[in-house]
Amino acid sequence: MEIKLRGVRGSIAVSDPDMARGGGNTACVEVRSGGGALVFLDAGTGLREAGKELAGKETGEAHIFLSHGHADHIVGLWFFEPLHRPGWKTFLYLPEWLGRLPDYFYRCGFFPVPFEELKGAVEIRMIREGDSIVLGKGSGKTEIDAFSLKHPGGNLAYLLKADGGVFLYTGDAEITGDEEEKRKAEALLRGADLAVVDAQYSRADYKRGYGHSAWEDWLEAASRAGIPRIVLSHHDPSRTDVDLDDLENTLGNIRAFVNVRARVAREGDRFTVGGGSRERRAGDRIARFLEELSAYRSDAALLDRILLQARRITAADAGTIFLAEGGDLVFAYTHNDTLFSVKDSHRHAYESTRIPENLDSIAGYVAATSKPLNIAEVRSLPPGVPYRFNDQYDRGTGFHTRSVLAIPFLGSRGRVLGVLQLINSLAEGGDDPVPFTEAMEEECVLLSRAVSSVLERSAAERNGIYGILRMAAVHDPYETGPHAERVGALSAEIYHIWALKKDLSTDLIRHEKDRIRLAAMLHDIGKVGVSDVILKKPGKLTEEEFAVMRRHTAIGASILQGDPGDVAVMARNIALHHHQKWNGEGYAGDGSGVLAGEDIPLEARITAVADVFDALVSPRCYKDPWTFEEALSHLRSEAGGHFDPELVECLGEIGGLIEAIYQRFPDEAPDTGGNKP
Repeated sequence: MEIKLRGVRGSIAVSDPDMARGGGNTACVEVRSGGGALVFLDAGTGLREAGKELAGKETGEAHIFLSHGHADHIVGLWFFEPLHRPGWKTFLYLPEWLGRLPDYFYRCGFFPVPFEELKGAVEIRMIREGDSIVLGKGSGKTEIDAFSLKHPGGNLAYLLKADGGVFLYTGDAEITGDEEEKRKAEALLRGADLAVVDAQYSRADYKRGYGHSAWEDWLEAASRAGIPRIVLSHHDPSRTDVDLDDLENTLGNIRAFVNVRARVAREGDRFTVGGGSRERRAGDRIARFLEELSAYRSDAALLDRILLQARRITAADAGTIFLAEGGDLVFAYTHNDTLFSVKDSHRHAYESTRIPENLDSIAGYVAATSKPLNIAEVRSLPPGVPYRFNDQYDRGTGFHTRSVLAIPFLGSRGRVLGVLQLINSLAEGGDDPVPFTEAMEEECVLLSRAVSSVLERSAAERNGIYGILRMAAVHDPYETGPHAERVGALSAEIYHIWALKKDLSTDLIRHEKDRIRLAAMLHDIGKVGVSDVILKKPGKLTEEEFAVMRRHTAIGASILQGDPGDVAVMARNIALHHHQKWNGEGYAGDGSGVLAGEDIPLEARITAVADVFDALVSPRCYKDPWTFEEALSHLRSEAGGHFDPELVECLGEIGGLIEAIYQRFPDEAPDTGGNKP
């Protein structure tokens, strides 16, 4: 069965930018079976969108099952396009107490056309608890069983069996403190492969008697029932994307304590239950992941997403991605749920560990041979294998590595781009490491093949940026790749702290960090249009020369203006405005006038802090490098004058990350002088 969530909102549809990612349509789930059955569970506003996609087909058959008659579960029915198409036949299954629903909807003035006058053929069937509906025949049949669950006015839950899988949809259901209700919920869940449940509340805001459950109650019931996956849906209309992100993070943090994988429902989510080949289902998952990955550009964001997806496939407790560089594997990104949360993994993105591409280490062996390794117990390697397990990391951290799966990233012509190394697949319901399965290995190989082109594209884009920076460095020896990398990294991490203080969602933070890292690297690209005589002048600039120097901001903005991409727009803002000052005494250089305070784009205010900090701590022909503490002290003295005070404090909170960034991107001392206004 292929399952798609068409609507995940409860009580009333919402249209709000703060809820765009979660979705605003009310309850509707689409199910397609291998036998060809098209089933819709509930007819909230999400059914309208489904009908629009079917409008291009002249004929067809659909089956709509209503759980109950509250408005948020039925209002989309009359806007379902096949009901208005002569070539379509729709079977409408109504709980026995809703027999007069279609007629009442017209008579009460909720819809202007009587049901019997719709152009599509409609057959209404009544259904009650205990009924079983069978669609199709033989191995392609779909069986749908009805069960009652507690809700004001009544509610039918539906259990679908097809393609060798079992799917449960609860409709609106309240798990109260009553033991009988808990047992009934557990009994329904038991044996299902996936359940979409009503989790409108948490225990903190639960309203007894309103007919909806707290998500914690479903999680407990699912854990006791042994169901592998549940999806928490029917979100309260006030629940924002930030709230959903917070709930998703909470579910991730408690994953080790429950034997069920729970996730937050979002409109458009797809799931596969039962039939179809494992390879096709894996391919579908990877295709959807590649669509998600297209929103990211920087290496850090891409590697974080790739590693997270690989860990989802394998239930790995930890993992690392190494990238190939000059005959070595360079530590590029890591996750480790035992030692730190995924939310803190960015703090380890600047480590500069290198291991040779040779047969000595596990990752080195995989890079050298281009072959995966799946090791059940690293401390019991077979005799005679050329690689070995280095336990230095375990000894230093207290972590205990047992099972390892290492997969190469292979680019065009078989060139090794890097290695994905996953550690300790965790058994369902516990934290005991188990070996990675053959199926996990196969899907990770598919994933590595799919994302290798993404990594190659990222490397090409990075080389393109480096090419621009090398061109700038011909004129200004301080506009080097490492300088740009440091300013980009500092800017991204300053934004990260700022965004956390603003309670922005995790997904938004990742996306914006990705953009600002790349955009900030191009802050001084306009210096390609400034004379070498000025850029390399060892002494103080005259007023006329300084006026010319100021124009580099406008030149940079004009270079970046032609590209409508979102990173280029941000890069243009940074190039033009990173010499503006908080107190309004800075410059843009294009004659557009000065800006002050929050009128200066956030990304430009951030880059200004990062750029000046890097200039202070870097060696120059006219000064020795300042210490980090001295530079930060100077920026704090200029807070409220030159710099946004809040962003200066965010830089101060980065802490140990600053040293890691400078170790990751060290400078080669330039051999000519220059001016850095």
